[in-house]
Amino acid sequence: MDVVPSELEHRELYNILISAVVPRPIAWVSSLSAAGQPNLAPFSFFNAVCAKPPLLVFAPGMRLPKKSEAAADQAAGHPGVHIKDTLENIRETGEFVINMVTFELAEAMNLTSGEYDATVNEFELAKIASAPSKIVRPRRVAQSPVSFECKLRQILDFSPGPEGSSLVIGEIVSLHIDEQHITEGRLDRNSLDMIGRMGGMQYTRTTQRFEMVRPKVE
Repeated sequence: MDVVPSELEHRELYNILISAVVPRPIAWVSSLSAAGQPNLAPFSFFNAVCAKPPLLVFAPGMRLPKKSEAAADQAAGHPGVHIKDTLENIRETGEFVINMVTFELAEAMNLTSGEYDATVNEFELAKIASAPSKIVRPRRVAQSPVSFECKLRQILDFSPGPEGSSLVIGEIVSLHIDEQHITEGRLDRNSLDMIGRMGGMQYTRTTQRFEMVRPKVE
């Protein structure tokens, strides 16, 4: 098989991407609306891109309207897509927290992935304890081993239709590390039982690891 993206339907290309670009880390993003409504949702188009300044990025896609919204959208001439609550909250407040997801938190994270109404507090829905952040207003996931408080740096918007998405660039302004994962003053990477997203409904644990030494070039 040898094709260019324009020759594929969106779903075909999307399935190739999420099946081949793996494992993908998961950003469990907590945010607040301008009115103070909490939101918690996972995104697997996520990564770290820079250490100075310390930048994280994730890409929330558009969502299709629920049945209850479809009729109102049609009457109002709406294009038939909605901005996800996380993105809307970040546009309004410029703040969010990215919480890392362990195997122990996998089920709770999955519960928060539903397309719930903006009035739903996913912390309460998934019975997840929250903890106050140091600088930003959104609370963090208390059980997450590492949480990054972020201020919005930039949002890049791509195709506005149902197949489009936005890239959220956040600058880390404070981070929290559970003390049990600190060894000799450093984050003990081997103690982190993180999970990653594969294609479809598949996830993976990052507990099977191996080391390789980089070649020395004189």
